[in-house]
Amino acid sequence: MSETDPWTTIDLDRPDRASIDVSVGESDLSVGLPRESPDYASIDVETTDDNDRIVVSIETTAGDHGTGIASAELTVEEAAQLAEVLTDVVASREGATE
Repeated sequence: MSETDPWTTIDLDRPDRASIDVSVGESDLSVGLPRESPDYASIDVETTDDNDRIVVSIETTAGDHGTGIASAELTVEEAAQLAEVLTDVVASREGATE
């Protein structure tokens, strides 16, 4: 993230692989893999106004089936843990095909 632009957005190449899952009480709702591929999926990263948290948001739009945004505020330590996990997963997949 640069100082002039606190947002980093990654548009996903395969939005059809994104899903929105919600569990409320005894009811479960799952939106994903609709008749048509989802229109859009992205992951956004920004800092809070006081710069003490990092916000990670995932947005998916599945045509007329639904739109969802999930956000989590992470401490710097939690963000570092996430970065470490992602680095490990990417390293384990290097050279592997989809």
